Amino acid sequence: FGGASLGSQRYIWWNFVSSSKERIEQAKQEWKTGRFDIVPGDEEEFIPLPEG
Repeated sequence: FGGASLGSQRYIWWNFVSSSKERIEQAKQEWKTGRFDIVPGDEEEFIPLPEG
């Protein structure tokens, strides 16, 4: 997006950014199982993982 190169590939999927595709897949599973903390002040709405 901008700035100096970090020297390796980055992968972006929805809210997840990583240098590893495997870590992105792990983050998807963690989101589905509720492992991420709830956003303070927004406890009433849960945004499901997009399909695809």
